[in-house]
Amino acid sequence: MITYEVLEGGFLTDIPVVDVTVNVMRFRDPENYEYNIIINRVMMAEGQTVVTFCEKQMKTMQNTLPGFKSEGKQLEHKIGPAKLPVVQVAHRYLENGNFVRQVQSYTQLPKHPDYNPGNNMLMVFTLVADQDFTDFQRKHYVQIMNSFTPKTKPLGNK
Repeated sequence: MITYEVLEGGFLTDIPVVDVTVNVMRFRDPENYEYNIIINRVMMAEGQTVVTFCEKQMKTMQNTLPGFKSEGKQLEHKIGPAKLPVVQVAHRYLENGNFVRQVQSYTQLPKHPDYNPGNNMLMVFTLVADQDFTDFQRKHYVQIMNSFTPKTKPLGNK
């Protein structure tokens, strides 16, 4: 059994075989503009890399989201104290006649005996806003990614 932590508290459970939970956090910057930071967990298919996974996601969004347009270049870098590999993309799409802007960072998690034994799990950090991103929003997003530290010890007793 492990204690699964969420913002509001924690609960006891077995370690999930796969955790594909989504965190949607809504914020308001000092200029009173709303923005979201979404964190979701996904699993790459066998043989995929972070780059090929990201490219497949971009094609899916291009084919399913109205007005989808990639913005800027696909960037590859490392984040946080663990220097995790990341592929970052920016894009926009139409929702209810207005553009939604997103920056997504596909972050490969390190191999872990409990949550990533196959070394194929990603966390996707997404900044979402209905207007151009403010400096505050960008800095907050970068702070979250650069402070992410994955668990390295086993989660529970086996």
